[in-house]
Amino acid sequence: MDYKNLLVEKDDNIAVVKINRPELKNALNLPLLESIGKAFDDLEKDTEVNAVVLTGSDEVFCAGFDMNTVMDLGQGKMQKVDIIERAFLSILRYPMPVIAAVSGPAIAAGFDLMVLADIRIFSETAKVGQAEIRWALTPLNDPLWKIIGMGRAKEVTMTGRIYGAGEAKEMALANYVYPVDRYLEEAKTLARKIASFDRNALKANKDQTNRIPGMDTEAAIRTQIWGFRNFVGSDEMISRMSEFLNSGKNQ
Repeated sequence: MDYKNLLVEKDDNIAVVKINRPELKNALNLPLLESIGKAFDDLEKDTEVNAVVLTGSDEVFCAGFDMNTVMDLGQGKMQKVDIIERAFLSILRYPMPVIAAVSGPAIAAGFDLMVLADIRIFSETAKVGQAEIRWALTPLNDPLWKIIGMGRAKEVTMTGRIYGAGEAKEMALANYVYPVDRYLEEAKTLARKIASFDRNALKANKDQTNRIPGMDTEAAIRTQIWGFRNFVGSDEMISRMSEFLNSGKNQ
């Protein structure tokens, strides 16, 4: 498919979605946001893809919204803001795992994109933060607080601070940090490992991890046991367990 300022490449059962607006530090404008929404919608229909890596370049993941775009939102803002919402939700709702591979700045809306992913892999050059408060805007607190806790999320959103890769890992915002020449390949390697698992189980796991944080503990346990009930004893489960037992790896 042809997307504006976005490259989508399939590699066996993973896909790499690359933000490609280098002349403006991968800043988000409306055409690029529409492309993100369309790309994830298209990938949802592709049953060969079991995991997605969302990335930018080695120099910059995404510097946030194109400021000219934001300043123009006042005219017809409802329709234009809907485009932003659709792009963000297309990542959150994408039923398979999404790994954000982040190098260089991921600021404001760029920060939001990577937070909407399920797993985040940083290069050592990553610089991340929610700068919206500097511009009299409100940032996304959810799902950020579910990842790093409400206290730390309030600090991130209220101060507009920029954090390096090491500090981001300490607060559990980054799952892993690698040198800049390895971070993307490490993200792809992890995506391939995840994508090798049963597609239906991956979808069910992501669905329940998105839903259970808003439940009380009993409802969450019931939801998860119900999911387990749907898969236990399946042909796929028996096949994979038998293969493992016969391989000798359990010794």
